[in-house]
This record gives sequence, structure tokens and C-alpha cells, in this order.
Amino acid sequence: MSDSASGADRSEESIDAGVILKAVFSKLLRIGFVTVLLLAAAYVVLQFVPRLYESRAELLVEPRSTAYTSAASNQSAETYYIDIATVSSQIELIKSRDTILAAVETAALGDESAFEGWSDNRIIGEIAENLVVTQERSSRLISVAYRHTDPELAARVANAIVRAHVQRRAGQQISDTVDATAWLQQEIDRLRQSVVAAERAIADYRVQNDLFTGSNNESLTNQQLSNFSSQITAANERRNAAQSRAQLIRSLLESGQSVGGVSDVQASSVVQQLSQELARLQGERAQQAATFLPSHPTIRALDAQIAEINSQIASEGRRVAQALEAQAQIEADLEQSLRAELDRVKVTAGADTIEGVGLAELEREAAAQRELLNAYLLRFTEASARSDMSSALPDVRIVSEAVPASSPASPKSSLVLLAVGVASVLLQTGAVIFSELLSGRALVERTVRKVSSEISEEKNAAGTPALADEAAKPASSPPLAIIGHRPPADLIDTEIEALAASVLARLDRLVIVASDRDDEESLAFAERLTAAVVENGQSVAEIDAASGQQGIEMGLTDLCAEGADFGDVVHRGADDRFAFVPWGQGTRLNRNTERVATLVDALSDIYEVIVVVTGRVGMTSSLPLFAGVEGKCVLLSSIGASNSAAAREIGALGFSDVRIIATAEAQSEVA
Repeated sequence: MSDSASGADRSEESIDAGVILKAVFSKLLRIGFVTVLLLAAAYVVLQFVPRLYESRAELLVEPRSTAYTSAASNQSAETYYIDIATVSSQIELIKSRDTILAAVETAALGDESAFEGWSDNRIIGEIAENLVVTQERSSRLISVAYRHTDPELAARVANAIVRAHVQRRAGQQISDTVDATAWLQQEIDRLRQSVVAAERAIADYRVQNDLFTGSNNESLTNQQLSNFSSQITAANERRNAAQSRAQLIRSLLESGQSVGGVSDVQASSVVQQLSQELARLQGERAQQAATFLPSHPTIRALDAQIAEINSQIASEGRRVAQALEAQAQIEADLEQSLRAELDRVKVTAGADTIEGVGLAELEREAAAQRELLNAYLLRFTEASARSDMSSALPDVRIVSEAVPASSPASPKSSLVLLAVGVASVLLQTGAVIFSELLSGRALVERTVRKVSSEISEEKNAAGTPALADEAAKPASSPPLAIIGHRPPADLIDTEIEALAASVLARLDRLVIVASDRDDEESLAFAERLTAAVVENGQSVAEIDAASGQQGIEMGLTDLCAEGADFGDVVHRGADDRFAFVPWGQGTRLNRNTERVATLVDALSDIYEVIVVVTGRVGMTSSLPLFAGVEGKCVLLSSIGASNSAAAREIGALGFSDVRIIATAEAQSEVA
């Protein structure tokens, strides 16, 4: 150890706020007098400043197309989107020279007495200079304000500007419609010629390639193909029917059955007569059979007649079968002829199909030209009906017209006078403060106690910031400075030496340092006590439970939060006789843990003395964490009375051995 372990005092200058306040109060009368004079001068000047009246009109930017005013071809079109850029464009149009010129001409502003004898350029420049066009916050509302000494004229100019802008926007839309109408007229004339030429080309192509059409707009070749196919099908059906009926008749004849029941045989007149005669003979035989036997000549004669008639009917059936077979042959020949004709028509149809490709192309071209012409004719009719100025609904409308202002907008006398008064008071007050600082009357000396010891060097070696390096501390933890009366340094040294002697005599092994004022006081006291104990040749472990300074090393907060083990939080210095437990990486201590008491017991087995810094006594103090351990509690008291609130609070925690050390007298001021 070296002599640097002892504390050293140094003097610094600080600003005495009381001296500055006293100087300011002494100059209050002069400050008030000067302020009143300045206010009076400002009021007189304001009386000669011209009063400007502001009138304001408002425009709303929005699409105004409806289903009743828009074109039929545009009924399903989406409304165009109005964004900030659109509103900004409208503002620039309002401020443009053309809009102001239109307002001057339509409202006859040149006849006003304020502009009498002025040229248009001068009037436009005057209006543009006093015209203010702004967007109302983030809405689509545009405010058009104009200032003038005449409130009536200000309102008239503002209304003229907004009306001129609305008319100009309507005129721009009508101009677009007129231009579109002229273009449509040119296109319609051109398309009419194209449609006529396309339809003429179709007619010529049909004549040249014999592509004539019949009913239902169908080509003649297709109609022939359809007719031949139908006739072939009918002839085939008739041939098959005749063959079937002829085969039926012959099968009945071959089996010896009667063919009188076949419809084709029954249709023969001969068969009909024979059937009637057969029926008569069969009836007569039935009558004779009731009288004569089968072998009777009369019965036998009747049977012979009946057999003859059946033979005649069978012969007539053969003739009908032959007629049906002949009909089938005729139908077969007809079918063959029709098929030959169909093949010829198919060849013609194939040629027509190839030629029909060119015809279809011509028809598509003509149809497209015709549809485009019809669409243009519809648009031309609608555009012609909307070429009048009253037919357009511009994308901007007047929502509020300007009215003459009842009070001037400029100058604001009350605000100007308030600003003059505030500036006068602040400038004069600042001058007084600056004067006191320059003269040195507001500067006083203060004594700052600086702690620097080998313990600080040991902590730096262990990776912990040294408490003695006051310059490295944040602004929220200023060094302890006592201005005025304080006890001599040798009184504190005496107390430290007494505690070191008690530790050396093994009377105290655990010393808890607290304060009733601030944490820095207890930290500095613990530094000096640790240095004194180490100088006596004893091993010391110091625990920081008060600084609240977060570092990169594991410490007490990490141990309490169970984020580190006991071996991780104890950092040894270059000298094995010293160990340090820093605050850690956390922001606060966990008060519901028994690991702190375990840490103290473990360190007491290794080191001869344990010094714990708990800082200021109060709600945020870490002192209750060590209430269960046996040791001496040292209270650094600025009052020095044993019945202080801090002493009573320590006694309530269960500390039986409490030592109060006075650090300053009652009349001392702490900076």
C-alpha cells in the first residue's frame, strides 16, 4: 500500500443560484419599466401598420361523374383515384397565371377602385402575391385565401378565383370531349369506306368461286349434300322393307301356309275377290257337312273348289313377292345412283371448303370493321351531346364561399405585444445573469472529496470500475461534495481506524455500511475501510449492493436472479487478499432470495473480513437482504443523532450492533 490510499480534498468553483436570483430580483423594477416602454412603442407602431383582412373560400376535389351524366360506354368504368399529387396539382392550377387572369376578366376586377388604372399584369402580380392556397390537413379540401385592406374586395377576389378554377376545369373536360369528337368523325368516315370495301370484296369472292347461299344462309353445296344423304337413307329403307316383305311371303308359301294374312297380299284386288269366294264356299260346305258325309259328292265338290281358290291365292302371293323384289331392285339402283351423285357433290364441297377459308377471312374482317364503326358512331353521338359547357361536371366543386372578414388577420396586435413583452423580459434577465457570471459574484468555491486507493486499482484489475474514478461515473451519480461546515477528515479517519482495529481484534468480521443521505457516501466509506483492513494484512471481500452501476461482469444482481453461480460473481484482484462482488448486469436486486446470506457465509469461510455496502436507508435499500446475518451495521448519518429515522429503521430490521458515524453538521449544505 502507498500514501495514495488516503483521501485528498480539492476545490472547484460552482454557480450560486441564490446570488443570481438576488440580482434578478433587484433589477425587477428596471426590467418592468423597460418592458412597458417597449410595449408602448410596439403598440404605437402597430397603429400605423395597415390592417389586412383575409377572406377564405374552400374547394373539394372529388370525381363528380354519375350514371345519369356519364356516357353509356363508361358506366362500368372505375372512378379515378385522387391522391396527394392530384390535390397538389389542383393547388398549382389555382395559383397559375391563367386562372388569375380568368378571375380578373370574369369578375371585372380591373374596375375596382383598388386596381383602377392598373394593367392586367400588375393586377395579376398583386393578387398572386396576396393569394394563399393550401390543403386542409390530409384531406381533399383546398382552402383559397386572399388578403386585402378592403374586406369586401378580399371576399370578391377569393370567390372569383375559385369560380374561375371550377370553370377552367369544366372547360378542360369539354375541350377533351370536343377533340375526341373531331377525331371520332375522322375515324367514322374512314371506317365507312373500309366497311363498304370489305363487303364488296365478300360479294366478288362469292361470285368468282360460285359460293352461293340458299335458305337459312347455307351454301347450295351443303344443301345438296344434305338432300342426297336424306334420299339415300330413304331409298335404303324402302329397299330393305320390300326385300323383307317379299322374303316373308315366300317363306309362308314354302311352308304351305296361307299368305292371305300378309298386308301386301291382302292389298291385291284379286286376292280380295278370291277371299270373298273362299269364304262363301267354306260357309256352304259347313252347311252341307251338317247333312252329308265327307265322302259325299257335294262335299267333295266344295272341297275341290276351296283348294282351287287357295291355289289361286298362293299364285297371287308369288306375284306380289315378285313385285316386291322388283321394287327392292329399283330402290337399290336408285340408291346406287344417289351415292354416285353424292360423291360428285362431295368433291365440289371440298373445293368449296377450301375456298370458304378465304371467304371466312373476308367476312371476319368486314365484321370487325362493322363493329368498330358501330362503336365509334355510338361514342360520336354521346360526345356530340356533351360538347356544351353545362354538360360537364368538373372534378372540383365549391363547398364554401368567401365572406367579408369582420376582424383583421394581420397584424395580430395581442400576439405581437405578447412576443415583445416575453422577449424583453427574457433578454433583460439573461443580461443580468450574464453580468453576474462575468463579474464572478455568482461563483463560489466547493470542496470535493476524492477517494483513490489501491482497492480501486485492485477492482480495476478484477474487471470492475473503480469507485475512486469520479470522472468515469454517469451524471446521475455525482461525487459527494460538502459546501460550508463539515467535520475534519481526521474524524472520519479515526472512525475508520477504530473499525479496522475492531476487525483486527476479531471482534467484527462482517461490516455493513449504510447511509441516510446517498449511496456514494457509503461506497466511499467502504473503499477507505477496505483499504485500511488490507493495510493491516487481513483478507477482505467487498460486496457492492448499493451502486446500481451495471457492468459487463457477473455480480450480485445476477446471483439473486439465479443467472450466475457463486463462483461467477466473486472476482479476485491482483492481491489474493482482496475479492470484490460487483453490482452485476441487472438493474435491480431480487429481494425474495436466500442466496445473499449463503454468499456471505461462503465468503466468511475464505476471507477474514466481509464489507457490505447497502447505500441509502429507505424503501429501495438492499439492507433487508442482510438482516439475517450477524455483523456490525455502520450508519453514516448527516444528522448524527441516534434517534434518527434511519437508525430506527435499521433497529427494526433486527440489527443489534449499530454504529452511527456523523458525516456533517446540521447546518451543512450538500451539493
